Amino acid sequence: MSPAQKTFRMVAASFVAGASAMALVGIVGPVAVKGGLSMGDAMATTAELEAPAIEPLDIELVHAQLAEAERSMEAARATTDRAMQRLEHLSGK
Repeated sequence: MSPAQKTFRMVAASFVAGASAMALVGIVGPVAVKGGLSMGDAMATTAELEAPAIEPLDIELVHAQLAEAERSMEAARATTDRAMQRLEHLSGK
């Protein structure tokens, strides 16, 4: 076996060993540190399932936000319209 092949095999083996170690630490490490599935995690899951899936909307708040957005768009449109008219005038269109 040539020295280049030995070097390639050594680099490939090192890469595979490093990737395996990272996968092991990333998957098994958190479970080992937390001691597996704890009762607190199980209770949190149960409490989450009992909560309503969709929170009710405050319609008045939504209408107020839409009105504010409309005012903001009108102000931006007025500024943009003046700038576009000036640009068209300067460009000779």
